[in-house]
Amino acid sequence: MNLPLAPATALLTLAVVCASPAVAAAPDAPTVELKPGSIERGDDIAGPHVEGRTVVDGSLRITLGWPDVSLLGTSGKAYVVLVSEEDGSGPKVLRVRPDDSYRVLARGRSTWDMVVSDDGDHLLSVPSVSADRTVVRVFDARTGDLVRERTFPGSVSVLDAHDGRAVLGSWGPDRTFWWDFVADSTRRISNRPGYAADIAADRVASYTGDPYLDGCSVLTRLNRPAGVLWRSCGERVHAFTEDGRRIATVHILSDGLGPDVVNVRRAHHGALLVRYTAEWFGDVRWESDTALLLDTNGRTKAATVRCDVASCERASDLKPVPQY
Repeated sequence: MNLPLAPATALLTLAVVCASPAVAAAPDAPTVELKPGSIERGDDIAGPHVEGRTVVDGSLRITLGWPDVSLLGTSGKAYVVLVSEEDGSGPKVLRVRPDDSYRVLARGRSTWDMVVSDDGDHLLSVPSVSADRTVVRVFDARTGDLVRERTFPGSVSVLDAHDGRAVLGSWGPDRTFWWDFVADSTRRISNRPGYAADIAADRVASYTGDPYLDGCSVLTRLNRPAGVLWRSCGERVHAFTEDGRRIATVHILSDGLGPDVVNVRRAHHGALLVRYTAEWFGDVRWESDTALLLDTNGRTKAATVRCDVASCERASDLKPVPQY
């Protein structure tokens, strides 16, 4: 169920029907209604992405023999891809080379939440998690060999990884911490359970408590976690820009198919820049430090839409809304 956000003050509602830059930013943050079938086609998505069963990177197209394909990240010149059967069975992670050859790196249910380190050197998975203990494994992203395994107390998730270190969030004990998986040492960041982080952007978001029991979201720098950049009891961070200056947020209790509202805010103090609405959104990620890609679902048509504040265009062809 998607829960509505608390109403903001003085919002201007715009219906986006084309990609014209003439849609000017309002003095107050606009609300932009995204209807995929009414938005003009623009440039394709920049950088590696998946279209159906095909990995696309510029002119390179690699079609894989599985019905369900998603891109986890890149590793050198290769692509780290999660594939499965149409019903989700038989998941595995592949290292796919530009010549269409591939190596199986991992199999099984723990691949669904596998994280590729930002430098492309490692894969991190959580094969076993409970309220009391969590096993985290690190694999070589080129060979699939196990690099490190460690059991942590509490329920732990991997938020980001780079250069032999990972940021982990934990409930019971509540904390966010660094794990140097090369040296196998840890260092606490805060006593709040982290739920999103970006090492390159120097940003981490954590909860003051269970959001279903009035817990709030706090955004800080990773390297200076004592200073709060933004706090909200109604929204949580979904994605950071590479430079860390902007964030995409959704309702703090968003679940189900996906949120029906996505906000763009400045990371420092959380000033609202724009609000997007649709029937529901799938994946939301930054293409650049100002352009947001939103997998947007209307009543019958879906597409990936690129928006820079109130100027929006389709970055993909139209397709039927997925049925779940």
